[in-house]
Amino acid sequence: MTADHPGSRAARFRHLHDALFLMPNAWDAASARLFARQAPAVGTSSAAAAATLGLRDGERIGRSGALSAAAAIIRAVDPIPVNVDLEAGFGDTPEAVADVVGEAVALGAAGINLEDTDPATGELRDLGLQTEIVAASAEAIARRDPDVVLNARTDVFWNGVGEPAERPAHARARLERYLGAGATCLFIPGFTPSVDDRALIGEVVGGWAPAPVNLLASAALGPDRDELAAAGVRRISFGSSLYRAALAHAAGLVGAVAESGDWSALASADALTYGRLAEVAAPR
Repeated sequence: MTADHPGSRAARFRHLHDALFLMPNAWDAASARLFARQAPAVGTSSAAAAATLGLRDGERIGRSGALSAAAAIIRAVDPIPVNVDLEAGFGDTPEAVADVVGEAVALGAAGINLEDTDPATGELRDLGLQTEIVAASAEAIARRDPDVVLNARTDVFWNGVGEPAERPAHARARLERYLGAGATCLFIPGFTPSVDDRALIGEVVGGWAPAPVNLLASAALGPDRDELAAAGVRRISFGSSLYRAALAHAAGLVGAVAESGDWSALASADALTYGRLAEVAAPR
């Protein structure tokens, strides 16, 4: 199988989950190329991609917008594997979501994220329906490229569902169903245990082997990478944090120049020169 075949990308991506790795999330071709120089795989960020178009997250970018953004990133970093964030799948039925998943795989996605929040209500989808969506998506992947990783996300912690003490069991109940339906990775954004929460880490993350677990990078995430790896975490993604950090830094530079009256703050921009930007945006 050649290096540029989508299947080889997916196979390499699946094997990355044998150990803990970092996966930065990009919002365009240039950010993806930069991150691909520092990490073995790149993800897309639905929130960041939508924001670049002046849209909020929550499937407002639309099916075609999400797939177009993913395709640009996949082309930009080929043959580096790309995990595509499809939010809730841009469909209300298992068949509709599976169709979108199939499109993403055809574009060369090495992994697919599917979350269980209904964008129409902001609430968790009915567990039975979401389980059927995961199953249909897994079948769509199996027909096209069985190495593609299906990352099933539960938003129990992200949405703050129920009482804090009840969330671990609630999240595990949903993830158990997704795993049984064919998910090959389990994503628990919003779960940010402290270094003292080893029992909680084991309760939420442990026991899924051989299925890998994905957590979201956050300053509030207490354990270091070694501790998380020992608990069964195999992937740390960055979500929209890198995009937000870039915007925050840029806004800070404007404020610094306005306050100081000189231009010295802009020296940090030379970490990425104009010439290098041109090469990152469109390599020769």
